[in-house]
Amino acid sequence: MNIGKAVKILVTRECANYNEVFNDIKDYCCLEWTKGYRCIFFIKENAECVYFERAVIPTNPQLEALYRSEHQAKIEGRELSNQYKEQILIEKSSAAGKVKIHCKKCGKTFLANNYRSQYCGRCKKYLKIEHQRDWIIQKRKSIANVENQLP
Repeated sequence: MNIGKAVKILVTRECANYNEVFNDIKDYCCLEWTKGYRCIFFIKENAECVYFERAVIPTNPQLEALYRSEHQAKIEGRELSNQYKEQILIEKSSAAGKVKIHCKKCGKTFLANNYRSQYCGRCKKYLKIEHQRDWIIQKRKSIANVENQLP
């Protein structure tokens, strides 16, 4: 995974200080007046921006972990292996902390927050509709019995 490319995409989509073109300046950043008003990420590789690190990158936990570990590796004079990058992505994925469960109705495996879940989303929805249908039928029967007992 190319972290620099992912950072540039995140900057263009989420950074409040970035404009694609402003006053004929491509990749304009209102914080970078010393670099000709160009965003630092489009000027040099492995750049650092305080605003980006505090406000933008926390919106993507996987990219944040990769970004910070890459900068730490550069400080230490080493390079991250692809295996280590994959490990970071797995640890920070949205599936982390979830458990795999087999649905009692259809048998499909799904991810749940805890072991108490018994049904996948589709079956849960179907069972809820079925339960509501049964409840309405019982309610109508009880109303009919009460009406039959009235004089």
